[in-house]
Amino acid sequence: MDGDHGPFDVPDFWRASASSLSDTPGQTLFTDTRFELPLIDDHFDAALQLPDIHDFQFGKLDKLDTLDEPAPKPTDTDTSPVVTSELDDLWKLDLATPNKQPSLRTWEAFAHECCTESPISYISDAASCAFDALQPDDTNVLQSAFALKCLALLGQGRSSALYQWKEKENTFVPTLDNVTLSGLSSTAFDSLVHRLMATGCAFVHLRHFVHTSYANKHPLAARVALATTIQAMLEAMEQNLSERLLTATSFLRLLACFQVPATLLFELRDIVAATAHETTDTAFLSVCHETIDRFAHACSPFRSLYTEVLNQVSQPWSRVICQKTGLTHHGFALPSQDDILERSAHILVEDRDLITEIMTGIALLRDSTSDHPFLSPASWGVESLNLDSASTSMSIDRVVEKANKYQRDLLVAIAMYSSGAPKPRDPEVRSQPYHLTSEQLPWSLDQGQQTYFEDVGSQFLEPPAKPTDTSHIRLLVTSILEADETREMSYLDLRHTTKTTLHHLRPYLHVQNRLLNGTLLRLLFRQFSLRDNLTLNHSFHLLGNGLFVQHLTRALFTSDSEGSGLRLDNRSKQWPPLSSELRLGLMGVLSESYGSKDIPGSLSFAIRELCDKEIEKCMDVNSIHALDFLRLRYEAATPLDAVLSDTAMAKYDDCFRALLGVLRMLHFVTLLRNTAQQEDSSSASQAFAHNAWSCVSGLSSYLLDIGVAGPWKRFQCLLDSVEADLALEDEQGTFGQRVTFGISHLRDEHNKMLDTIRSRLFLRSRHSKLRNLIDEIFSHILSSVQIDVPDEDVLWQQRTELRALVKQLQSTLQELTRKVGKKNELGPQDRDDVFAAEVLSFRLGGE
Repeated sequence: MDGDHGPFDVPDFWRASASSLSDTPGQTLFTDTRFELPLIDDHFDAALQLPDIHDFQFGKLDKLDTLDEPAPKPTDTDTSPVVTSELDDLWKLDLATPNKQPSLRTWEAFAHECCTESPISYISDAASCAFDALQPDDTNVLQSAFALKCLALLGQGRSSALYQWKEKENTFVPTLDNVTLSGLSSTAFDSLVHRLMATGCAFVHLRHFVHTSYANKHPLAARVALATTIQAMLEAMEQNLSERLLTATSFLRLLACFQVPATLLFELRDIVAATAHETTDTAFLSVCHETIDRFAHACSPFRSLYTEVLNQVSQPWSRVICQKTGLTHHGFALPSQDDILERSAHILVEDRDLITEIMTGIALLRDSTSDHPFLSPASWGVESLNLDSASTSMSIDRVVEKANKYQRDLLVAIAMYSSGAPKPRDPEVRSQPYHLTSEQLPWSLDQGQQTYFEDVGSQFLEPPAKPTDTSHIRLLVTSILEADETREMSYLDLRHTTKTTLHHLRPYLHVQNRLLNGTLLRLLFRQFSLRDNLTLNHSFHLLGNGLFVQHLTRALFTSDSEGSGLRLDNRSKQWPPLSSELRLGLMGVLSESYGSKDIPGSLSFAIRELCDKEIEKCMDVNSIHALDFLRLRYEAATPLDAVLSDTAMAKYDDCFRALLGVLRMLHFVTLLRNTAQQEDSSSASQAFAHNAWSCVSGLSSYLLDIGVAGPWKRFQCLLDSVEADLALEDEQGTFGQRVTFGISHLRDEHNKMLDTIRSRLFLRSRHSKLRNLIDEIFSHILSSVQIDVPDEDVLWQQRTELRALVKQLQSTLQELTRKVGKKNELGPQDRDDVFAAEVLSFRLGGE
């Protein structure tokens, strides 16, 4: 049977099987039956021909009663049909066959008319005992009942008399060689064993994962949650299989019992393998979500089950989220989770931004106002969120109802806090552990022992840890196995698994974010004077204070020998000045301009850190970059640093650096024009001074009016609107209804305003060509001071070069306008560039 050609191998389709029996009568399983049909002879040719239409005549019709007469039966000696000349006799053709066995036709008989057919039989048509008798001598044929029981244990990952688990090989090893099941070939039996062994190994590997997860000294909370969930699923599968395998009386039914559990076990094993190397709960949950999402896109029939798995695994991460966002205030013993939003593929981008904003707001509130109801809601009569009330088993309408109640209670607490009312209760003080003194004990306690006993007492006061409820998991697994959903769930279900804990936390998060935003905005505007600090930076960094501009100009550029300024106009050496000289020259500038020595943010002059190339530019007193080393230092206090962040202050400093150069040019061309207005000045000096003044005044008016004043005025309108809406909410008794954004939006608007100013001052990389041309024009004007004896020809040449540079600047502005105009869609930055280029070109004398 296992020779050159197996029982199912047919090299030649038309050749008889090698396992066929002899054609000798009595050796076949079927009797020699034949079917023979009489042939229609030539006598019917004339009778079947149609009559000629020209000589056709209707004959005499027979009586109706003659039709009922039976046709004469043929005799045994005459086997040919009776043929008459009557047309009606054709339908009385006797097709009766002789009393012989019918013949079974085969494909060979249809293909070859002269083929001699021989009855064929296969060994599989006989009983299993005949099939087993042809097995090789060294093959052990197992009885079905015993073998099926061992195979059932193999599929469940249990050792049996036929298969034993080996730790070294990490697989099951057969105890007998060359075995097969009765009625199966070795190939079919090996395939059966291979499928059941893969299922059993998956069982063993998952049990090992559960055991190692519990035995780890420092396990991840998410990994322990996954192990608990998998353990519940394994127990449900084993219970279901133990009942179904009792009815499996054949190997086909045995395979059917393991079909659905095998698919589930393999997918669970993939989840365990994918998350094996993760070291944080966030990364573990993210990889787990990505793997399950891949199964969902592959039309896995276990979508509802995986939704509950994600819910269970995300419980530790959700507890941290609730703590960080102020929804819960229980002392969960969880490790530090500074990366709870890192690699968070399991949440949407908008949810991640929402959580980040709430976490930032809670941290700011804790640093500024530690006794606010947001930080201790229980002491103000507000119930903290219970994670059970945000589980997937509760309807979303019920969750929204609880979130609205939480909002009402918190609003009452905030109103009490704002009015100065005391806390209605303080459970923290009531639950404070009783301190034992040395006098009350027969022995003395040091500080370490006292702390130890207090910690032990606090642990006994805490409620016991609630075990994880896996009943829903068990019910889902049981229903899937009993319904055999691999046949019922044949449709494509590509929906995203959104029914997780975060989905039910979202109503609470939106309430928390809205109320927290209103609280923080009121604190910023009313308690921490945000607008005063913004005005301070506009007055000094953006030169919005005229008194500061006057004092700074006198301190830096004065030529009065009696003054205490740096006298930049008539210095030819020792530049930059010494730190003591710089401090003396700028003394009192800020305090006199502000009107008080107590300036918010400790605003003061400082030295900017520069690279070697920038330091070399500062060494030249006649360079436009001679003052690049000077900067203003401002340190925003908490929570003002959420808006006046380090990034925003770097942008302020960038603007101050450029405007300080413009301030120097205004002072220089003013002196140049005053000198040219004297009676002994030449026409060349007057012409050069006029062109220099026109160019610098046009540039400075654009930079200060369009570049700084315009964006700043629009930002002030936004702040006015926010303060007006907050006051209207207080009058109407609402909270978070008119002002729905928070500090992050205010910070973004502030940074957007600074970006617009930097763009209009041509400080961005896309404007490097324009910035270089402006610096070249300023440097060309400053170079006129190096002429010791005014020469008419040199001044006329400088005037011509200055005009050429201005025209080149105008051409560059027009080129920028044309370049932006070629785009199909203009963004806000493109439209602002076109507006700035057109205004500056007009200020420089262009059309």
